[in-house]
Amino acid sequence: MAAFDGSTIRKNAKADFIATWLATADLVPRNTSIKLAAKGRPHPLRDLMQRSREILLARGFDEAENLTILPDADVTRQYGPEALVILDRAFYLAELPRPEIGVSAQRIQQVEKIVGRPVDVEELGAILRAYKRGDIEADDLIEALMKRLGILDTHATEIINKVFPELYHLKPVPTDKTLRSHMTATWFHTLAAIQDKATYPVALFAVGPRYRNEQREDAHHLRVHHSASIVVMDPEMSLEAGRALATDVLRDFGFDDVRFETKTATSKYYTPGLEEEVFVKYKGQWVEVADIGMYSPVALSNFEIRYPVFNAGMGIERLAMILHGADDIRKLVFPQFSVVDFADKDIAESLTPISAPKTERGIKIARAIEGSARKHKDEIAPCEFVAFKDNKVEVKLVEREAGKKLIGPAGFNELCVADGTIYSDLQPSGVYTGYNYMRAVSLAAAALAEDASEPREYQVKMVRHLSDLNLELPDAVRQHIERQQKKIGIGGGMFVTVEIHPIQE
Repeated sequence: MAAFDGSTIRKNAKADFIATWLATADLVPRNTSIKLAAKGRPHPLRDLMQRSREILLARGFDEAENLTILPDADVTRQYGPEALVILDRAFYLAELPRPEIGVSAQRIQQVEKIVGRPVDVEELGAILRAYKRGDIEADDLIEALMKRLGILDTHATEIINKVFPELYHLKPVPTDKTLRSHMTATWFHTLAAIQDKATYPVALFAVGPRYRNEQREDAHHLRVHHSASIVVMDPEMSLEAGRALATDVLRDFGFDDVRFETKTATSKYYTPGLEEEVFVKYKGQWVEVADIGMYSPVALSNFEIRYPVFNAGMGIERLAMILHGADDIRKLVFPQFSVVDFADKDIAESLTPISAPKTERGIKIARAIEGSARKHKDEIAPCEFVAFKDNKVEVKLVEREAGKKLIGPAGFNELCVADGTIYSDLQPSGVYTGYNYMRAVSLAAAALAEDASEPREYQVKMVRHLSDLNLELPDAVRQHIERQQKKIGIGGGMFVTVEIHPIQE
């Protein structure tokens, strides 16, 4: 069986993506046929979600689809003073701003060089303005350039990549939108919308994902997990009636012994004293599988809901672990990702730059930036030093704020690995990664400088994450570090600014 030479393809694509993309089309088989197995296998989690739907439908609940994206103000309306604790583990959404893109004479020349002929400059400007307004979606931009300028898709891709690189360096802008961390967060909107046009009792269920920004994923916690959530709204609805419903549902799952315990600390969207944890007996042990309660009149009133509401939520992954006898939720949910352990040497060698020069000249620029930074790191501002200059670009290290050193105190911290933890040290220790802060940052700055067509600035202030240093880890290695409860313990003030000035010929 023929396999792709991934190493060669990646190397070639890094040097010339478009040429490699076109050339590798010949590697894909044509006019073949494949025979599949007589029947596929369901995923255990999806299987249980379907079983949950069937049980709840058979019990008289109507299925609902709830909102996934909510403003953080909704969480405050539900939780009151407890909201900050909940929002701490919510995922906030960010948006990429659409930049104002100028079409200079130099850029027009670049476009025409790529295409090999003159282009309609006014039409190009109109396309970019339409993109800025949102009339053209990001994933339609290439097609718009092709159709309206009469060019090939390879030309359009190269234009975006080489002529308008600002499209690749957008920084997300935070919004007040969050992904739901509890199904409860979305029930309030659904109940408010139907309370005046429903027949009582209103009995609804939804089976879907919840998103929680957990500090780490481990054998019992995933950042994305699923809930089978039910609500019953009725003027006479009580916790006792809700217990009976929850007991019937759990018995349909095969759990005959069910126990309820009042929670000592009630969530603020529940009525005081009317939130309970639900346990089932499994293999002789009592195991928590659900949470039930009566919504607080305060929370309901904030959404103008006028009647009592009972809620119960069952974690699908928790039920699946019990029913399948699993000890690690990751193995059950993601069997395709084998759990591999990595030695310190493996971790050190897996650390790679996010952005790096593609040419020997670019590598020379990176080395010059690092060398100049080391030589002048303690110089007091205001100051600037030319790190590299040739007939195409001048690269400077600068610090404008009086009294500050050119490079911050953490600028030459060395990145090391010991006992599964990535850390920084003043000198190489443990297993050395080959990177210090400045070396990693210099690679990113050099990548910008080697083909810069307009002035650019690359700046790093405080370091909190590997990405601040232009470094990344494979997901499998990062998951290993989290699984072993180790750390990526880097940080500190780098405070470096690199200015890039193209030299016009």
